[in-house]
Amino acid sequence: MSLLSSRRPYEHTNTTSNGQPSAGAVDGLEWGIYIEFCGDERKLSAGESLTFGRSADLVIDNNPYMHRVIGRFRNRRGIWWIDNRSKHQMIEIRDLSGPSVISVAPGRSAAVLFGEFKCSFTSGPTPYEIIGTLESHEWDSDILGDGGIDGVETVDWARVTLNDDQLDLILALCEQYLLNPSIADAPMITNRQAAVRLGWTISKFNRKLDHLCEKLQRAGVRGLRNEVGGNAMDRRNRLVEHALIAPLVTIADLERLPPI
Repeated sequence: MSLLSSRRPYEHTNTTSNGQPSAGAVDGLEWGIYIEFCGDERKLSAGESLTFGRSADLVIDNNPYMHRVIGRFRNRRGIWWIDNRSKHQMIEIRDLSGPSVISVAPGRSAAVLFGEFKCSFTSGPTPYEIIGTLESHEWDSDILGDGGIDGVETVDWARVTLNDDQLDLILALCEQYLLNPSIADAPMITNRQAAVRLGWTISKFNRKLDHLCEKLQRAGVRGLRNEVGGNAMDRRNRLVEHALIAPLVTIADLERLPPI
């Protein structure tokens, strides 16, 4: 079964020069962006913007050397941009998947073309970093895996290739059952406990869980769609049940998790 067969409404129409999605409108859809600073995660839709600085939408620090508003993320015609609104601070946008760097001078703007990126700047002697992810990039990596949007993969029914984040998420939920199969009826850990186990924010865990359930639902696993009136616990129980029976993970995979 080709995972692309049911993916056609989300095909990209815009890509960067290296073939990566450009966060633009996709068949009438406009993708959002995730911004995270020190555990404070925001999701912006295409109609929203976010300023950051000493006294902004996203408060970075009360550093007296920092401008009240250093920069702003905004969307224009389906493309996400960063504006440098400071008077003398440079902003760097670094691709987390490669060596590319964009320097944004004061008063200038640059399109954000990297799927995952780091926004860096310095105020006085103190450096700061904001992490960003384009929603289009995360959707593709979570739903399609590492093969990318042009990859076609043949898989067994309900057995899919997991990327690193998906494998870690399932391991966090299945860990106690893999270590001790005799406690199969024991209560499952909460999403928040699993997020702490992985060192993730709860918002990151929840959206990764949504994408993973969507991926498995497309592959034929029932009971994973979070429908109106559905029980979130039932969905997680179904996910863990399938992961252990398929199996998608084994006890040998637990070495991936950080030590307790």
